[in-house]
Formats: sequence, structure tokens, C-alpha cells
Amino acid sequence: MSVNELEVVLRRRWNDPESARARIGQLRDLKVRSDPGGVCSPVPRPFIYARIWCDHLTGGARLHACNPITAPHDLELCVLEADNSSGVYAAVKLRLGR
Repeated sequence: MSVNELEVVLRRRWNDPESARARIGQLRDLKVRSDPGGVCSPVPRPFIYARIWCDHLTGGARLHACNPITAPHDLELCVLEADNSSGVYAAVKLRLGR
């Protein structure tokens, strides 16, 4: 199995109770953010975020309520170290360039 085929766990925000999975190779525009964006509460520290099309998610129906008429949707989701194995998180950081 190639690194791009490994599954990563993603969340809308660092403290979101819902999660989804996707292949690392489907993540794009990875970056580290410390600003919450929108009207959300502050984040406790910087986290890795990545953009992904909603039709690449496995599960996560409660994470993203998809309207099939306008799908697919471009989402920005958070990658938490605690959700992923050390190998998966290291592969995400490698894609990020760190």
C-alpha cells in the first residue's frame, strides 16, 4: 500500500465530536492554521488543515450534511495527531513539508 492510500481521520474543527476518513492522497492545500475562521471560538494551538472534496470522505455523514444537488463540496478539515497513528500523521506532515 502506498502512502497516498493510507486513511487519515479528519474533523471540521479540533474539538468536533464527529469525524470522517479519507485517503492521504486526496488531501490538498495542506497548511497549519491557528485562527479559527468565521465566528468560532479560539483554537488552543496550531493544527494541520487540508482541503478535500466531500465525495472523497468515507463516512462522516454527520460531519457534513451533503446536498447532492450542489455536490461535491470543497471542505477544509482538521487533521489531529491524536486521531491518527504515528505513521499516518508523519505522512501528513511530510505532505505538508514538515
